[in-house]
Amino acid sequence: MKNIFITTIGFILALFLTESCQRNTRENISIDKVITFNDEGMESMAKDIDSVVYSPLELNEKGYFSHGTKVVFRDGKVFIGDFIQNKIVVYRNTGEFLYTMDSRGRAANEYLEIRSFCVTDHEIAIIDNYNHFFKIYDVETGRFLMNKKMPFVAWDVEWLDRGGYVFAFSSSSKEYDPNKSKYRLFFTDDDLNITKKLFPYEEDEIDPIGKMTYFSVSQKNILFHYGVANYFSIIDRAKGDSIKIVGVDFGDKGIPDEYKEGWEKIIQRGYYCMDETPVTNGNYIAFDIINPGNPDCFLYSINDDVMKRIYEDESMGMPFPSCVDEQGRFICLLNSFDEYEMFVEYGYPRASKEIEKHMKNGGIVVLRYITK
Repeated sequence: MKNIFITTIGFILALFLTESCQRNTRENISIDKVITFNDEGMESMAKDIDSVVYSPLELNEKGYFSHGTKVVFRDGKVFIGDFIQNKIVVYRNTGEFLYTMDSRGRAANEYLEIRSFCVTDHEIAIIDNYNHFFKIYDVETGRFLMNKKMPFVAWDVEWLDRGGYVFAFSSSSKEYDPNKSKYRLFFTDDDLNITKKLFPYEEDEIDPIGKMTYFSVSQKNILFHYGVANYFSIIDRAKGDSIKIVGVDFGDKGIPDEYKEGWEKIIQRGYYCMDETPVTNGNYIAFDIINPGNPDCFLYSINDDVMKRIYEDESMGMPFPSCVDEQGRFICLLNSFDEYEMFVEYGYPRASKEIEKHMKNGGIVVLRYITK
């Protein structure tokens, strides 16, 4: 359930900069914008969602995947990374199957894992930490092109318009610290030479939870979030080094500092926190909020400066999206007919009989949410 892109980054950054900077004393982070989260009397997101489009993906034995861990829309194609099965399945934007990358091994053209990937105009780049390679493949065919030696371990990656990449790392175990210099963000040039490091962490600091992905992308921006931090970063992908920090204020429901390294205590005591990295289409930001009783997906309207939520039995709601497409529509994947029936039970609109049959036969459907 989402919206068309703002044509420039100007408005969103202007909004962030109108707030006076606030300081997170524990992590020494300057906050450019604070979003207030108060679920009492919160507005419904239903009126902000115009419609939802059901788009089936072609049934193909080679196109099978079990988990859409990372989904990327680029140049009329859909790239679905299944990190559990270590494969990437590629479709046309209209749903036709194109090819699958599924070559595990130690040969030059193979990989031992897909920890994450990014898609540029010409290539698909895969992080293979086991082999210590950044592996480059042709975006049109999936054909192997080259290996680049990884100078560090990373959990996620995105490319920058000006060239180069930004990598994310998070220390979720005191026993595992292969990077030596402790930073969460590494900016590099095309040859993976480090040009900047951001967000250092203390010697004994670990994140209470890890993520499958640490970035989300829109046409203009890359969003970064880690652990249960109460803020996220917006990276201007054109400039690369322009970063704004947005905090979320949960009030007395937020996680106290002493519990930020204890995931079980966070859950047991019912604190509120961000889980997945927020996703934006330029006009709205979708949040995956862990909380005691409300639905997980919340929608923040940038224009209205208001956080909104789903209420039961409404005609239009939205699960937390995987990404946005090139038209700025929020994207969710429907993996089964049972999941679809559950959504309909909660008030979501029904698909056509043809698409329902597609799901009953094991087909995957892309949900495209159009916001107002």
